Amino acid sequence: MLKKRTSVTYFDEDVVMDEYITPDNYDLNQVCEKITQGEGWVVLKGMFSERDVEMAYERIVSHKITTDASSNFMKPDDKHNNYGGLTWGLLSRGRIFAKMAAHPIILKVSRTLLGNQCRLSSFAANTVLPGMLGQKPHLDYPYYRHLWPEKEGCMNLPPSHLLALQVVTLLTDFNPENGSTAIVPGSHINPKHPENPDEFFKHSIQLTAKAGDVIMFAGPIQHCAMGNTTKGIRCGILQHMVPLYVTPFEDLVSGREAEEEVITQLLALDHPHPMLKYKRKNSRRDSTASYAGQKFG
Repeated sequence: MLKKRTSVTYFDEDVVMDEYITPDNYDLNQVCEKITQGEGWVVLKGMFSERDVEMAYERIVSHKITTDASSNFMKPDDKHNNYGGLTWGLLSRGRIFAKMAAHPIILKVSRTLLGNQCRLSSFAANTVLPGMLGQKPHLDYPYYRHLWPEKEGCMNLPPSHLLALQVVTLLTDFNPENGSTAIVPGSHINPKHPENPDEFFKHSIQLTAKAGDVIMFAGPIQHCAMGNTTKGIRCGILQHMVPLYVTPFEDLVSGREAEEEVITQLLALDHPHPMLKYKRKNSRRDSTASYAGQKFG
């Protein structure tokens, strides 16, 4: 069992918000093409410094992480997780997470693929502890099976039709031994749910990257976290981005502490919808009467 830290080395005032790293040979068009028209994923190396990674890592492991997964099986959307390694509410756990969510390259890629006003749908840490099993193969929200009709061929979408972009910021190295993400390259082109795990594992590959790197992949690509056979932990931040018109997966507004302007934009707090188009009268009768004789069309 991972021991719980009782204190942290870094504090919010240690975070330098505007200090970011641009990877060598970064090309926006190539990144977006790989995610949409290519194999569906890309690794951007060295996006965050060792200091930033340590700031985030110590705040994740300072909270209790349990291998008891029973509580996570209460909700349908959690059933594909075989462990209790998910840590939610990161924006309230430290300013470093606001910095990571707002990396200019993450924002640029997201806005290019999903629209200039795309929003943050979910922001959590996924920690695979030693001995933990992996996830069941799946697609990301809003491509969950129970949210889509089950008719064969109903998801025959063009590859550029993305409803979600998954961004994984690595806080530890990812490799096949410690449970790195497994994906089926190209499976986002004609999205289908991985109903047959054997077929998924037959065609999947495991991604390898270093702490501080960022992995981006299309939401409808078949993927899962794998089991950890090492004595160390595998930890990454899952940043889920969606177009403005898609309902976010997680309530990120409640209890947030990050007040950066870019976070306000990412949470779409300045978005005008839904609009209050009329004021309700003092009573039910008055409200009903206000429509009397009114024509609509």
